[in-house]
Amino acid sequence: GQLKELDLDHNQLTCLPPEIGQLANLQELDLHNNPLTCLPPEIGQLAKLRVLYVYTNQLTCLPPEIGQLANLQQLYLNNNQLTCLPPEIGQLGQLKELDLDHNQLTCLPPQITQLANLQRLNLEHNQLTCLPPEIGQLANLEELYLDGNPLTSPPPAIVKQGIKAVVTWLAEQAEDGRPEWISKMLLVGQGGVGKTSLLNRLRHLPFDPEEKTTHGLDVHPLDLAHPDQPDVTMRLNAWDFGGQHVLHAVHKFFLTRRSLFLLVWDARHGYQQGKLYYWLDIIHAAAPDSPVLIVATHTNEWPGELPFDQIQEQYPQVRARFNVDNQQDDHPALVQLTDQIRRQAAELPLMGQRWPAAWLNAAEAVRARQQTDKHVTPRELRQLLADHGVEHEKADILETYLHDLGEILYFKDNSELAKTVLLDARWLAENISHMLADRRIEAGLGIFRTEHMQRIWPQVDPHICDLFLAMMEQFDLSFRTLEDQDISIVVERLGLDPPQPPKDYQSLWDPRQGDPQIAMKFHLNSSLPPGIPTWFIARQHRFTTYRHWRYGALLADTPDQKHLALIRADDHDRYVELIVRGPIPQNFFALLRDGLELTLRR
Repeated sequence: GQLKELDLDHNQLTCLPPEIGQLANLQELDLHNNPLTCLPPEIGQLAKLRVLYVYTNQLTCLPPEIGQLANLQQLYLNNNQLTCLPPEIGQLGQLKELDLDHNQLTCLPPQITQLANLQRLNLEHNQLTCLPPEIGQLANLEELYLDGNPLTSPPPAIVKQGIKAVVTWLAEQAEDGRPEWISKMLLVGQGGVGKTSLLNRLRHLPFDPEEKTTHGLDVHPLDLAHPDQPDVTMRLNAWDFGGQHVLHAVHKFFLTRRSLFLLVWDARHGYQQGKLYYWLDIIHAAAPDSPVLIVATHTNEWPGELPFDQIQEQYPQVRARFNVDNQQDDHPALVQLTDQIRRQAAELPLMGQRWPAAWLNAAEAVRARQQTDKHVTPRELRQLLADHGVEHEKADILETYLHDLGEILYFKDNSELAKTVLLDARWLAENISHMLADRRIEAGLGIFRTEHMQRIWPQVDPHICDLFLAMMEQFDLSFRTLEDQDISIVVERLGLDPPQPPKDYQSLWDPRQGDPQIAMKFHLNSSLPPGIPTWFIARQHRFTTYRHWRYGALLADTPDQKHLALIRADDHDRYVELIVRGPIPQNFFALLRDGLELTLRR
């Protein structure tokens, strides 16, 4: 009964006997390195216990009685399988050190903030996405370890600044912040598949058989009840994109992270014509961690069959599939889809994120500025945030949030694009779409010159025209040539098939069949990534014969066409090939091969 220390570490204990609670004078208990899966409730009877080592076991939970250890000062629970902590953990008023690293914790109970004497808290390598704001009120906290968690609150940028910045951030949220129940949902897919009608049904609007085709993009609010918090209404700003082929590429500007995607296709035409893999590749490239729901429409006319298991294996971010009928009121699948949207929306990183009052005021100021200006400089945006109380070191985080929510477009990771903040997404989409739809560019084999800007964008400032062109280049919509930066090749204005006579390539290429030739073929393990082979064609424009198209080009090394090169890509069979013909093809082939390999590496 007088035992003060008990070491049972490095054994094969799978449980402790209830009698452990009879050691009334025990002050230190060491159980580390055992296969314990739980602790008995009687552990709470060890009233004098000061130190408890239970690290490197297989605990999945703690008994509520752990809160009865009123004199406990050190608790080591690292390297277990804990997914949660009991609220009673907050009763450990004398606790100074708490090690919880290398567990499976997804959240912390708010009661942890009652540990007024806590000096050291190790939460490394768990599954925490947010910390209770009240942690900022732990006045004695000196050490806080957070590495290895997918935290969004505090944001990674705050975490990198150290414990003082984290505690300050959390304290501010606890004092004057409120949760922002808002995020972004994007509906993507081919034209005419029923995206707008689907969104209308989700918004409880009647089906309109005369629904007009969406041009550019529309943004509508979708309000949903939170699946687990009855008093909370979530808002998804639903982005509905026009499906015309020439507008597909514009979507890339807006496919931000931390969003929910609905990929919509028409069951009558099949998933291949719906280009599901094309869209999944684009979403994965832009937002690899964002959830995707695949929705088939017109399933009253044809079943929505697709290789879903294969798709999920290749794209783990795909959460579920649904077959709906937009014309039918209360279609069961539509109800199920709505429920799944609610559940996926509730788990989005920015949904329910607690924003300080200054952030809320600054965000409103940005929205007000959108009514008068299409764009601002980064300095003007930063000053606007500062005028509403957002400190400099936190402005970067708020700017990122506003970008991910679609409130602004600010590509701060790109030195050329970061010079301007766009405040109006629709305005950008309209201007880029207008340029892509210009038939005179198509007539010129997709060749766009800077002098065309004034004709296509007459009301746009010249430096913003330059920004548009830089954005198109960044998102693989156009490519500037190496020898003349005033010339760009616009991908969407390239023909899908080779040019017809008199600009056909066969009339030059076929007569050279008897010449020596060198060929190389690259086989790809996926569909053609953006820029193949169009980036290569633009970079080799100095060799142009003005015979090029979306998937190929005929090039010549000299004006007298001593050597010819044919570059061809096939998206169906997934290959790219380069063939060079001429008296001595080795040098021209080596030069082009280096360029093609650079393109593939890119």
